[in-house]
Amino acid sequence: MRKALLLLTALVVVATAGAASTAPTVVARIPVSAVLQPCASAAGGGFVWVSGYGSPYLLKIDPRRNRVVSRTPIGYGSCGLGFGAGSLWIEDTSSNTVSRVSARTGKRVAAVKVGFTPYDATFAYGAAWATANGSGDVERIDPARNRVVKRFPLGSAVGVVGAFGSVWGAGGTSVIRIDPATNAIAATIPVPNAAWTAASDDAVWVTTNSGVVRIDPATNAVVATVPLTGPLGDPDVVAGKVWVPQIRSNRIAIVDPASNSVIGFVRTGTGPFVVTRIAGDAWVPSWKGKDIWRIRP
Repeated sequence: MRKALLLLTALVVVATAGAASTAPTVVARIPVSAVLQPCASAAGGGFVWVSGYGSPYLLKIDPRRNRVVSRTPIGYGSCGLGFGAGSLWIEDTSSNTVSRVSARTGKRVAAVKVGFTPYDATFAYGAAWATANGSGDVERIDPARNRVVKRFPLGSAVGVVGAFGSVWGAGGTSVIRIDPATNAIAATIPVPNAAWTAASDDAVWVTTNSGVVRIDPATNAVVATVPLTGPLGDPDVVAGKVWVPQIRSNRIAIVDPASNSVIGFVRTGTGPFVVTRIAGDAWVPSWKGKDIWRIRP
């Protein structure tokens, strides 16, 4: 009975004063090996794929059964990933590569050499993009050639996201806005300690060491700052709200774009690092644990 009660209360949402509480529910907790250190998720080819930071594997999950069905050897220290051109593109931090895995066959078809210590990867506007934290740049990968074709300087580059016709890279003291059509930096926005990124319908969100800032893509300016206790992980927008991982607190802070304020917290597994919205649900691997949480808002 006690175990049942613990499972029922595993998800806790604490509303801030004056705000209405929400009630997300845990759809599944998918077990994995603790040595895997599951890091980030992406959808592709009808499956959900989860990178392993501690072990060099990409997991393939059947979302209908919430079960791991296969795994693919990739590089070491993998985390951020995206889907495009029929493939998953995963940054391998320790191997200094971006692995390309076919969503159809589940096989690694390329290991693209990138700059030192890649921190994030995505696919947008016909190309794969990766941040190289050690090299200090955002790199564009041509999927037709499986090679880097352009580098954009950005000191201590961390997060990258595609939105509003642009690719946004965050790191160091700024956020750069890249025009993929011209291969040029269209704007540089001062944001001290800029790190991870997400995009909502009308804003780009960037974590810092003290919270998350909101950038208006119409003006390329910071228009709001939401204080949060760090360290913060890689956020995403779920059901119209910004879900920001608070890694050491084992929870997600829910930010309402309508008020630019925190309206509650969602309990997760141990060490949530990356939130990814997939088919309306939030997928949150336990980076310091041994499961992958699927949460329905």
